[in-house]
Amino acid sequence: MTSIKRGTWFFIFVLGVFSAITCQFTAPLTLMHVAGHIAILTAAHFALVFPPEELLDGLGLTLFDLFTIIYNSRHYGFVEYAAKRVAFFHAFVAAYPCVISLYFVHGNLFMTAVDTRRFPEPLDHPYMWFTAFVISVIGAALYCNRIKDYKQWPVYRYYNEHPDALEEAQDVISNPDTFRVKLSQRTFLFVTRSFFVYSSNWRFVAVKIADLRLQVDNTRMPLLPNNQDEEERIRYIFVKVRFRPEYLQSFTITLRQDYYRMLNEVLEVPIFVPPHINVPMTIMEELKEDFIDRIETNSRYLHRVKRSDLDPCFACGTEENIVKIEKTCTGQEPRVLFHDTGLRFTPPCENCTCRPLWCRNCIAQIFITKQNVDNIYRYEYFRGSAQCPTCRKNFCIRDVHCVDFEFIDEDAD
Repeated sequence: MTSIKRGTWFFIFVLGVFSAITCQFTAPLTLMHVAGHIAILTAAHFALVFPPEELLDGLGLTLFDLFTIIYNSRHYGFVEYAAKRVAFFHAFVAAYPCVISLYFVHGNLFMTAVDTRRFPEPLDHPYMWFTAFVISVIGAALYCNRIKDYKQWPVYRYYNEHPDALEEAQDVISNPDTFRVKLSQRTFLFVTRSFFVYSSNWRFVAVKIADLRLQVDNTRMPLLPNNQDEEERIRYIFVKVRFRPEYLQSFTITLRQDYYRMLNEVLEVPIFVPPHINVPMTIMEELKEDFIDRIETNSRYLHRVKRSDLDPCFACGTEENIVKIEKTCTGQEPRVLFHDTGLRFTPPCENCTCRPLWCRNCIAQIFITKQNVDNIYRYEYFRGSAQCPTCRKNFCIRDVHCVDFEFIDEDAD
């Protein structure tokens, strides 16, 4: 694949240079022509940097592909390779003024018509554009020379203070047990209980967890909905990454809520949530909360038992909020499951004779996961039914009762 990309870029380079040196302009341009050309150049320049994944990325016509052709990852360590990528992308963007000024210089140099100007009057200043081109090239060269020595970057000051951090970062990347998230096409997050690595085309950070602070900064709805789950489109969270060393610049990452919760499980110290920010619940959490609210309105079940015979929840082991499945519905309630293929009425409820073995959170999850509802009717889940995990008898939400325990004497029969 690399050889194909290399051949594609070589062909584009040769064709571009040949076309540029052999073209001859005879007709003058209007302001609209010039504006259109600059817009095309700008779009092409930044499309290489921020490519549409379905279009250019699959063809290998991105700036990242060009970078991988110039720099072989097998010849560098991960940290050095990531730093070179950041420098390469910043240098390419810094060359944008050179591209625009070169457009005007090239137009003036290859205008062959006698006594005819290539550009309209407001832009017809050949010496000005040549001067702008020289200045932009010098400026870009100075900038590239400044950033190419990545060992002078602030993050390398951190590595000078913590020499073991570079080796630890390499170990984190290569460890298959590391929690890793692909935030975008070329942006990755690697986290362990002791180390944090963030790598993108524009930034590279690898620091110890003790030297940073993660804080929820905001929540938002993405511009594009999730086609698989319309409701999940609001579940994105901004997380601010701040560092103990003041010379490291803070930045923000955007996490899907499922990644946010998985990351919290990895960290010893959870991500801090300010009091004024409400982290949205997942759909399952919302439905479980709704399930618990609904069964709280059902009649309560009194269970007489010896304290030594009290059974914890069979699933999670808790001894709190235990429920009992007992048929109390009339069978006349509107209960129906919604499916893509149409409606299907639920089977009738049956008498469950099992002891209280489940807490309300676990029975809520069991009940909800049995409802094969689509996104439109997900909040109609309570009309469905499920089977008792122990005796397989059908029950509905009206048959779930919170238990009040009455403890009897241990010597009683």
